[in-house]
Amino acid sequence: MLSRRLNFTRYWLFAAVAMGGHLCQRPTASAGEAWRGFRDSGSNSVVADLPTTWSADHGITWRSDIPGYGQSSPTVWNGQVYVTSSAGPFQEECRVHAYSLRDGSPLWTSQLDATTKVENYFRNSRAAPTCCVDPDGVYSFFASGDVTAMNHAGETRWSTPLLTRFCAVNNERGIASSPAQNDSHVFVLIDHTGPSYLVALNKQNGEVAWKADRGHRVSSWSSPVMARSGEREIVITSSADTVDAYDAATGESLWQLAGLQGNHIPSASVVGEQVFIGSTTMFHGATDEQATAASNLCLVLTNVDGKPGVERRWAAERANSYYSTPLAFAGYVYFVNNAGVLYCIDQETGKQVFAKRIGNPCWASAVGVTRPDGEQLVYFVQKNGQTLVLRPGDQFDQVARNQLFDAEALREAAEAAARQRQANALPPELAGPKQGPEKVLAGLSERQLHQMFSYGDPLVYGVAVAEDRLLIRTGQQLFCIGGR
Repeated sequence: MLSRRLNFTRYWLFAAVAMGGHLCQRPTASAGEAWRGFRDSGSNSVVADLPTTWSADHGITWRSDIPGYGQSSPTVWNGQVYVTSSAGPFQEECRVHAYSLRDGSPLWTSQLDATTKVENYFRNSRAAPTCCVDPDGVYSFFASGDVTAMNHAGETRWSTPLLTRFCAVNNERGIASSPAQNDSHVFVLIDHTGPSYLVALNKQNGEVAWKADRGHRVSSWSSPVMARSGEREIVITSSADTVDAYDAATGESLWQLAGLQGNHIPSASVVGEQVFIGSTTMFHGATDEQATAASNLCLVLTNVDGKPGVERRWAAERANSYYSTPLAFAGYVYFVNNAGVLYCIDQETGKQVFAKRIGNPCWASAVGVTRPDGEQLVYFVQKNGQTLVLRPGDQFDQVARNQLFDAEALREAAEAAARQRQANALPPELAGPKQGPEKVLAGLSERQLHQMFSYGDPLVYGVAVAEDRLLIRTGQQLFCIGGR
């Protein structure tokens, strides 16, 4: 157990990439220059000199359109930004796009043919998994179950169709879990109301290194994250009412924490030996608010005589984490619920410091930023395009609130999304029957569903930080703020 409050300032050092015996040098990226996957290292904390104020007509460095529609976050490597999208009535067109970090110019788009059809329905996951990047290229994963490796020029190296190789997914909202990675493997989690599993794919050829069966689960969309326990590298999953750890080399199940409720969307956040779990009350799901709050908790990784384990550190009294993953930063842990209430929890004790309504939920996870002068700030990019910049402390200390869209941009984005939905609409006779909670909503019109769940575009899905730039991704656009 940790016995003291963690130091406010955290600097993350990334290991240098070893050089091989080839004449061509592998591209490398230093800390602050790359954003390697979903939430980067799994902590969503970075050292960067980001601006604190901007508006729709001031401070936006560039804006680029993304063909199709996607819900993944950006990743960055060696001056290139990667995002994914899908198109077609059955999301049969899976696309990986590369943009210049400097000016947003499109560099290339590579399209894959989906091996499994998934309805392009606005409440389904649409290119939601975030890519991983490393010196050799970019690793993508789509709702079709296709995991694909490309080099940094967009040329396909290999592709592995998980759903056709193992089994179809029974998940009423599709696949949204982002892959995790280490130097040698990509790790993909598929939890649904059928045979669920965590799988490790070899980065060199896409072959299955191991597959850990998880039994029949409930539908979940959270992502695995990497951690260390002693000398062992482990994969942690917070999903389907349990938290589990697996040996990254073998897939051996190391421990399981059961009895949670609502941890189907937020992913685990790893900061040193601490693991923070987010949970939420879901539509047509369990509604025990006290049990859900208690599933927003802090765990501590243990290692006794080389055997990995875990202990509960604390459980929150009221906190709730909706789509975004909790952020542990500067001695506090931040959770945002589906009504846009921000809960600030003491990282050491689990006691609530304050709760404040910030106006809109966050579908993108908050980012903790340490500036070069040591100042620390938290950026909450909300789904409506507003960004709240907060100074960590025992009081709600707002530094700035910035809007990404003006009225014209809102109108243009809404019209573009409507055109995309119309182009991809399925004839009623081809649309499959809705399953699970979606059955309850099957008779409602799209307009009613948009109003009920606040799904009107433009929506902010994900963020990344690299080279002193904040990247914000909506369904069909990519924005860059900052940079020299």
